[in-house]
Amino acid sequence: MPIGKVPPALLRRLLDLPRKTCSDLVLPPALGEDAAVVRIGRRLVAIGTDPITFPTPRPGFFAVHVNANDIAVTGAVPSFFTLTVLMPPRSTERQIVDLVADAMQAADSLGIVLVGGHTEVTAAVRLAVVSVTMFGELRGRAPVRTGDGRPGDAVIQVNPLGIEGTAILAAQHAERLAMRVGQGTVRRAARLSIDPGISVVRPALLAASRLKVHAMHDPTEGGIATGLREVALASGTGVRVREPDLIMLPVTRRICAELGVAPLGLISSGCLLLTVAERDAAPAVSALRRADFTAARIGSLTDCAGEFLLETANGQRQELPCFAVDELANRAV
Repeated sequence: MPIGKVPPALLRRLLDLPRKTCSDLVLPPALGEDAAVVRIGRRLVAIGTDPITFPTPRPGFFAVHVNANDIAVTGAVPSFFTLTVLMPPRSTERQIVDLVADAMQAADSLGIVLVGGHTEVTAAVRLAVVSVTMFGELRGRAPVRTGDGRPGDAVIQVNPLGIEGTAILAAQHAERLAMRVGQGTVRRAARLSIDPGISVVRPALLAASRLKVHAMHDPTEGGIATGLREVALASGTGVRVREPDLIMLPVTRRICAELGVAPLGLISSGCLLLTVAERDAAPAVSALRRADFTAARIGSLTDCAGEFLLETANGQRQELPCFAVDELANRAV
């Protein structure tokens, strides 16, 4: 099978396997959902897990932020996490300490507490694999779901696409890129994971508590195109997006052009997708911008389930690109 997330059809098969359930499972595992939600006593707790398997200079940092994002888009405040670190043979103590310290620093910046985990060196991996399980308590009475979008909803993008992927590409191909775009551009690209950063916790919690949000999702592997498809598939709708309205930094566009990478399929932690009723779109965008987030209405959900359209600058409509694997894994750049 190709590297990356398993295809939606296989994921559906896995989710359809017989399994025990109960009334306290408020938000069960489902296609496109970022986390589960369970009832523990009178509290609703969101639980999510995601590994970092791509080569990245800061796997601990990325693992904490990616999983905190998954909790926040349900409307829950990420609060506790476990950390599993698998290191390849010949790893040094210094490398392990630095990785865990970086994860702890990321958690501290969000007010999240480490409660346990596992660390080992194993020949089963060729590079560091870091997996986090994140927990958070819901602020509202019900979780925000990826699959609660409705036909006619406006689709809003918060923060630029491809931030995470651009930073990783800049680190992986620094010398090659420096010769083509200059050291200054490479340094700016490498810093994107810090500024503007890959966390969507603040905008997601703002949206969940103050906006009339129907659905929310953070696009990761497969980029914003995959994230948009996941929202539509989970909601049983279609989606139509205007390419000129997508938020993308010039440095992302340039790095991707130099390396032959499609930015719409580039891993995009730091970007947030949400849907609201048409009448609530302008107030939602204004509220997000007043809070100093970059936000734009980029399209709509439609009643044509399974139809994923991208409208180009000249008004032509074409199928929204489908990325079986993320561009980081798919391109031998």
